[in-house]
Parts: sequence; C-alpha cells; structure tokens
Amino acid sequence: MTTTASRPRAAEGTFWTTSLGTIHKDMKVIDAEGTCLGRVSEVKGDEVMLAGDGGHSFIALSQIDGVGEEGVLLSDRGDITFGMPSST
Repeated sequence: MTTTASRPRAAEGTFWTTSLGTIHKDMKVIDAEGTCLGRVSEVKGDEVMLAGDGGHSFIALSQIDGVGEEGVLLSDRGDITFGMPSST
C-alpha cells in the first residue's frame, strides 16, 4: 500500500493530513526504541523532512507506525519499500 501526504491545509503549512494521521510541524519523530530522531520540518510527497542535525534528513511515510499527541512513531520493521519504484 502506498501512502501519500496531501498538500498542507493551513495557510502557514504547519500541518499535513496523511492516511496515517495529521503530522504537525515540530512534532517529535520517535523510533521504535523510544529515541527522538528529530522534529518534523515538513512533509514532501512520501517523505517527512526532519529539522536539525540529528543525522537523519528524512523518513519515508512507509516507516511510520502511527501519529499521536506524543509525535510520529516509527515502526521497528524498517522500510520494506526502500528502493522499490513508486506506484504513483
């Protein structure tokens, strides 16, 4: 299943509605072990761009397990679609 983000709905571009939930600018991105990898800068297509210098510049939407008040939680399964052609 391919997930895509819609265009920002707020005039300021502060949040993005995806099939996984609403992702807000500056939300924490948390890996499966509970480590914060960074904060959301923006969503571009199928990627969540991260702000800061945490060593990660983006994560794929396919890596996300869920979106909640605490932030964007990543799956521990890895990105099974990495390197595969897009179906869009």
